Amino acid sequence: MESKFLHIHLVQNAAVWNDPHASLLELDSLLSANLTKESKGGLLVLPEMFAQGFVTDLDIKNSKELIINNQERTLDWMKQTAQKFDVIVVGSLPILEGGFLYNRMVAIHGNAAPIQFYDKKHLFSLAGEHVHFSPGSQRGLWEIDGWSTIPSICYDLRFPVWLRNQKDYQVMLCVANWPNSRALAWRSLLVARAIENQAYVVGVNRVGTDGTGTVYGGASMVVGPDGAILAQMGDQEGLCSVVLDAHALAVFRRAYPFLADADSFSIHSPANA
Repeated sequence: MESKFLHIHLVQNAAVWNDPHASLLELDSLLSANLTKESKGGLLVLPEMFAQGFVTDLDIKNSKELIINNQERTLDWMKQTAQKFDVIVVGSLPILEGGFLYNRMVAIHGNAAPIQFYDKKHLFSLAGEHVHFSPGSQRGLWEIDGWSTIPSICYDLRFPVWLRNQKDYQVMLCVANWPNSRALAWRSLLVARAIENQAYVVGVNRVGTDGTGTVYGGASMVVGPDGAILAQMGDQEGLCSVVLDAHALAVFRRAYPFLADADSFSIHSPANA
């Protein structure tokens, strides 16, 4: 069996508070300085709400036009970036659809492939996200470059049932705005999700200080199925590239077939969620 590889580029940025135009210009500079011809291709993963920060008080009634303009600007930038660097761009942003506002994680390909998306299930009530945003109801599963992948957004990481591997994914992607004050939880939960699901876990977090004064320490990382940290970033803006090996994952799962003994269950979401 030949190894199949997935190249992943983790990007930490300090989003300019509620200003996608400025944030995306800064990201252009960061990517141009860090992505070389040799590192092009693969998956480019950005933090939660990477273009404006974790702004939770978006009022649909009073800010509808601005929200739509910002989402169009950000999606256009993601598509252009995907084409420029020959990558699949992943990150989350506020999306207004059908009169409801979602914290939506999207994967945009540079070609004509359809956009893949996942709406954040667990809204962060501590910061009031649940007041203006609506929760998603569908557990996302993406096929990316032949890899089965589950997307998740920040607070979702604390809910293992929602992310439990039912032998349906190889990689968990988690994009976040995870405060430095809870850095130990960030690291511990990423490792725990990798071990219990026997999967690669990729966690990408922002850095800097946002408009509420909250400090973010980055520490984006990739964790192997045995819980070993394969790569970890510091607390500055930057990019880190990692290669995942499907053959190594398959060998590990055959040696330790713990998923075969897992309890079976199903997740039922309210019809109106």
